[in-house]
Amino acid sequence: MGPVASLKATMMRQAGKFVSRIVRNADEEGLAKLFKTIAMLTKEPAKSGLKKLGRLAEEGHPMLKSWVRVFRNASPASVEKIINNLIINEWVIGEKVRQEKMHEHKVVIPKLVVISPTYACNLNCVGCYAGLYGRKYQLTKEEMESILKQANELGIYFFVITGGEPFIWPHMMEIFEEFIDSYFLVYTNGTLLNEEKVKKLAELGNVTPAVSVEGFERETDWRRGQGVWAKIQKSWELMRKYGVVFGTSVTATKMNHDVIMKDEFWNFLHERGVAYVWIFQFMPVGMNPSMDLVPTPQQRYERFFKTEELRLGGKFAFVADFWNHGFLTNGCLAAGAKYLHINAKGYVEPCVFQQFAVDNIREKTLLEILKSPFFTAYKRMIPYSTNLFRPCPIIDNPKVFRAMVKKFNAIPQHPGSERVITELADALDKMAEEWRKYADKLWYDIGYSEKYPSNRGVYDYEVRLRRYANNEEKLAVEKKS
Repeated sequence: MGPVASLKATMMRQAGKFVSRIVRNADEEGLAKLFKTIAMLTKEPAKSGLKKLGRLAEEGHPMLKSWVRVFRNASPASVEKIINNLIINEWVIGEKVRQEKMHEHKVVIPKLVVISPTYACNLNCVGCYAGLYGRKYQLTKEEMESILKQANELGIYFFVITGGEPFIWPHMMEIFEEFIDSYFLVYTNGTLLNEEKVKKLAELGNVTPAVSVEGFERETDWRRGQGVWAKIQKSWELMRKYGVVFGTSVTATKMNHDVIMKDEFWNFLHERGVAYVWIFQFMPVGMNPSMDLVPTPQQRYERFFKTEELRLGGKFAFVADFWNHGFLTNGCLAAGAKYLHINAKGYVEPCVFQQFAVDNIREKTLLEILKSPFFTAYKRMIPYSTNLFRPCPIIDNPKVFRAMVKKFNAIPQHPGSERVITELADALDKMAEEWRKYADKLWYDIGYSEKYPSNRGVYDYEVRLRRYANNEEKLAVEKKS
């Protein structure tokens, strides 16, 4: 038995009784004991994070109460895989492997990988960034298997699947079953989640669909097509019936801002069993990039207070507002800092919205791409601003984005992608400057800068190594004294 397998066996023995208890009768006490037990067996920063979750569970924090509600309504396999795959494999065992690989290869290893196995989709949504290619671009099953195996060897067990529509890709369910020790979050339009598929997902337990909505029926069908809202309601009904843990993905646009600001919408999602929420601001990228649907800086500012209320309120297991919650992640997480995106052509982009790439997974290994000059330069610069409410290189620091593309001759991934750094440059610069005023209010006037100071270089190996050495030296001195 190898060191990873041995660690995993020890972990399972220690946590097994708590896993069984939570599957039978989820409660805060069981979660608290589980988190504290596995925290003793891992390393920082996962150790501190798990200890904190244990304390929150003991205190009956609203977020942990939401987790308990989710577990009580989920299939036994779904609960087991959240604990065994997402918490133990990814947070604990994976963290140890990632740190070992980081020192071995002198590169920061991300916590997750985003993959678009296909660009094909059965819908034609207004402003979709993926384009309309049909089945022209997609990964083979063997390529997908290779990517996942390479990631597992680096200690990565969490994967986000997007597209296109992932469930159009013919091998999707086979991959979920083959990589049963990994955990998958799938962004989907929900229209292909029939009873057979949902029942299988409940049996596997290692997949959570995040179904895209734009608001209620009016907003969703306007962007996604007539009748889509009704199909989404059916998919939610099936997932509740079989105990599949599911969330939702909401694209914040100029058009649906008023709906997003209303409690009625969020109460509706909660009542329908939505466990978690991802909020993505509409981005002017893709085949036909346009500023028409991009929220105004004022709308983004207003949305922050609503999504922050939701994040802290306990209605959902978690709420993440990309771009507005950069203060929680020390800015941008792309280019291998915490994740990267492998598109349906095999090219590896910093993220799904930065649609320029230098390397292809068909020509280089995942590790080689993580060590590439393109990704290394990105990681050294994060965060791009000392104000963490300005995390994004596209809409908050567009001059940085243009400089990176130019310096490394990055290839635009869609016909029209280059317009983001040419025709739309002035509009993006203007919007970034307008947002700066609101961001400074949040960062300085409201006081987030004091609680969440920015740290440059934390995703660069050399900087991290120096900080690690300094911390070790400090601990040794403290121990002697």
